[in-house]
Order: sequence, then C-alpha cells, then structure tokens
Amino acid sequence: MTTQTLTGLRVVNFGLNLPGPMLARRLAKRGAQVQHIEPPAGDPTCSMFVNPFGVPLLYQWLHQHSATMRLDLKRSDDLAAARTICSAADVIIDGFLPGTLARLGIDPDELRRGDPGLVYCAVVGYHDRKRAAWPGHDLNFLATSGLATSLRLSPDRPLPLFPIGDIAGGVLHAETEILAALVGRAAHGAGACLTVGIADALADLDVVSRISEVVPEDPSAMFLSGVYACYRLYWAANQTMLALGALEEKFWIRFCHLIDKPQLAEHQFATRHDGADTHAVVEAALLLRDAANWERLSLNSPCCLTQVA
Repeated sequence: MTTQTLTGLRVVNFGLNLPGPMLARRLAKRGAQVQHIEPPAGDPTCSMFVNPFGVPLLYQWLHQHSATMRLDLKRSDDLAAARTICSAADVIIDGFLPGTLARLGIDPDELRRGDPGLVYCAVVGYHDRKRAAWPGHDLNFLATSGLATSLRLSPDRPLPLFPIGDIAGGVLHAETEILAALVGRAAHGAGACLTVGIADALADLDVVSRISEVVPEDPSAMFLSGVYACYRLYWAANQTMLALGALEEKFWIRFCHLIDKPQLAEHQFATRHDGADTHAVVEAALLLRDAANWERLSLNSPCCLTQVA
C-alpha cells in the first residue's frame, strides 16, 4: 500500500492525455488533493477505451482520487477561477508546449512571486532550445532519444502498447523531480520551477546502449539481446510464453536440470549459430508443458524462469 506522505498537499494538473493525469494520480495515491483543469472539450482520453456502457476506462482510471473541472482560459472569468485555484496549490503540473500556459495567463514566475514555496513542474517533449517548440508524442520521443533504435523498433513490427516515453521519461522522471523539490522545500522553504524533457530523460536512461557504442567489441550488451540460450523468450505448450533470465551459472544449471537436460550446462551462452543446437533442444523441451506449469515447477529450485503474463 502506498504511504500517505503527501496528505495535505494540493496539486493542480493542467496536463492532458497520459503524462500529466498519470503523474497527478500517482501523487493523489500518496495522499495529495488533486484538481484537474481541462479545456472545454475535455481530455482526449474521454473518447478512448470506452466500454459497452459508455465509460471511458482510461480516463476513469487516470482521474481516480481527484476532482476535475473544465475551464476556458481565454475567458476572463474562467481564467480568474483557474488563477484562484493555482494560488492555493503546492504543486502545479503543466503539460503544454513551453510558454503556452503563461500566454494564457497561468504564468509560473508570477505564481511563484506570490508563493515562493510553489513547485511548478512543466513536462515537455524536449528540454533543449532547438526542439523546445516541437510538438510530439511517445513515438517521437523514442525516436529522438535513440531509444527506438535501442529497442529495435521498426516499420515491420507492431509498436509497443506500453508508452515507454510518456511514462519513464515523463511521469516517473517528473514525479522524482517533484518529490525532490518538496523535500527541498521542507528543508529550506523555497519551491522550484522544474522543466522535465521526456526525450532528454529517455536518452539519459538509455545508458547501456550508449556505453555499448563506445566499446562495441565488449560482449556485455549481448547478454540482454536474446542471442544466448540462457536469456531469451521461449514458447511453451498451449501458445504460452516463458522468460528465462538465467545469466548466473547456478541458475542455468538449475534450469537444465529442471528440463531434464543436464548435458546443456556447459552451453549456457550458446547462440543459434555455434553448432551446439542448444536453442533447439531447450525449445523442444519447454513445449512439453505450458508456461504456468514450468513456472510452478521452477519454484522448487528457482532459476529465473517466469511466465509471460
């Protein structure tokens, strides 16, 4: 259960789609009081993933534990209402292109002059000046950060349903920065004006790929590529899948005994092209049971074998 460490704090979210609302939801789960402010048309997720009863499931999930109101910031009375709400906030989340909210009358500098303890967090696509004004979505951030290449995305494969950029580069990075700013505020009383660039955060997290480019002859990156028998996905019976992560020798030996192939112990890092046929032998063995059964059997002698949910 998430600890209620933010009880009493007030969060105002202007962000739309995924990053802003998900970030606000995570803060609400820690006890913060969250107010979403949406444009008159509402959040785009209102029309996504709608069940047969007309309920937009993603929108509903994102806005749990919070309140929502729609305001047109181009109208003076609506802008005044938004500014009043912001004046009482501890944290404000801005999910628009840089400067957009300020032009509409929600200016972070002005707000922080009125409340030096305010933590204002802008979640943008790109932190650098060259791309600051560029619009973008998850795929664009994966592309410009280099993560699309690291993940081996291509036009010939379906894109992942998990929005890695928005969540890892946006939500989680911004959450860390906000919590750190709140810790700092508790210590010295001053808030912060934060800018989180999604693509920049992703590039920083993609450390293994960047280091492997510097030392391309080092085999370390191969461990995570799926080329070795001990670390890859396998089919099991009934079209189920298993993930084997037996990088340590002891786990690989346990796995070989689990599938009754102890002779494979010396071929932990066999590839498909080294003539040992290790991959084919393991593949055939795992097809004898479904993934749930293999996972259950492995618990007697754990070997980093798990069912793919």
